[in-house]
Formats: sequence, C-alpha cells, structure tokens
Amino acid sequence: MFAFPESARLGKRIFKKLFEENATLTVTDRKALRDDLDVLTWAYTLKPSTVPIQPYQDSEREYLEIAVLEADLKSPKRVARLAQIIHRAIPYPVILLFNHQSSIQNHQFQISLAHKRFSQAEKGAVVADDFLATSWIALADPSPPQQAFVASLRFADLPQTHFYALYSAWADRLVALACADLSGAFRLKTTPERRGQRKARLTECRALEARIQGLRTKIRKEAQFNRQVEFNTQIKQLERALREEVARL
Repeated sequence: MFAFPESARLGKRIFKKLFEENATLTVTDRKALRDDLDVLTWAYTLKPSTVPIQPYQDSEREYLEIAVLEADLKSPKRVARLAQIIHRAIPYPVILLFNHQSSIQNHQFQISLAHKRFSQAEKGAVVADDFLATSWIALADPSPPQQAFVASLRFADLPQTHFYALYSAWADRLVALACADLSGAFRLKTTPERRGQRKARLTECRALEARIQGLRTKIRKEAQFNRQVEFNTQIKQLERALREEVARL
C-alpha cells in the first residue's frame, strides 16, 4: 500500500508493558491495551539513514524521522483510544495502521495520523494534536474513493523534500478521504490555502452532523407533537446547510 523502501524496514515488536511503564494511563487506557490490542510492530523507520529525505525543524515542531507502526487488534471497540495512547507515547510522527480480522472474509484496516509539536507547557516535551483517522476499509472490497485513496499513498509519489512535507501529504490524503465519505469523490487539493479551507469545511460538516444527530435524539424522547415538529424543521434546515458545505468540499 505504501511501498516503503526495503532499507527502511525494521520489523520490531513493541511490547505493551513499555506503555504501562512509561506513559500515564487511565484505567480505560490499560483496559484498551489489555483487551483490544494483540500485537504492535514497529514496521518501518523513515529517517535520513534509511531514506534520502531531510529532517525538518521550525519554532513549532521537529520532524527528524517518521515511525510506521502496525497494530493487530483483538477488538476494534476502543481503536480511537488506542490511537491516542500510541501517538502520545512516541515523540516522532507516526503512521499507525490498525488491522482487524473477525473472519477470513472480513479483514479491515484503518490508518491513523497525528501531527506532533513542541509543548507550550513543558520545555522539551512533544505533544500530539490534530488526530486524523480513516474509517474502517474492507481489504477485499474497498469503495471507489477508498481505492483512489490507497493508490495515492505510495511513498515514492509523495514530496521528498523533508519529513514534515511527506507526513503532511499523507495527512492531506486522510482529510480528502474523510471528505469523500461525505461527497462520494476522492479529490486532492493543490494549494495549502485550498487544503486549509477544505479542512475547515470538513470540521463544519462534522459539527452539523452532530447537531442533526442531537436533534434526532431529542425527537425520539419528546412527547409533545409541536416540539417534534419544531425539531424536525431545525433538522431540515441543518441538512440543507450540510448539503451546501459538502458541495464545497
């Protein structure tokens, strides 16, 4: 899928106890690691000694290398929680590939990214923010937008100037797939300005979806007919606004 060069292969297992010993974990975090995560592998390391790409550093961030991790899951129940645990525990930007297979016919995967920046609260610390993740993709039957997304991930086809440009290109593709989940078409924007606008519109779409879902929940609980009508009118207005935002993605 990524077609990483063989020079970057690592193939080293990461044991769960390393997170338990070196990270601040809640009871839910420990349960997710214990019950949901099967095997975590550090599959590839992209750094100047393994690929011809330069490090990147500015006042906000330092991208010296990119870690590529593969997580085989026993259960996808808390996959978002696991993604946060793993991204926050590793100071480098991480490409995190989750695999879950409930049967031979049902093998699905999900890709998770999170940009890293210097902490403003603690000198020398690195924090993860801007978490991104695809929906689950069926390995045997991806949708046309998912097929286009996978075809766009090849390492050799992406910017090679420095690691921040490379990682940002993958992040742009995750945003494009999230937009395709709404619009039905996988399209990459060509300029930083247009990519920023699209990300803001995607955030607005998610907010509109949440408001619509909240109103639908209220309708199910509301006994008064006139209030149900009021909520339904609001839903139709929000759905119209959502369609307009999706058309601009």
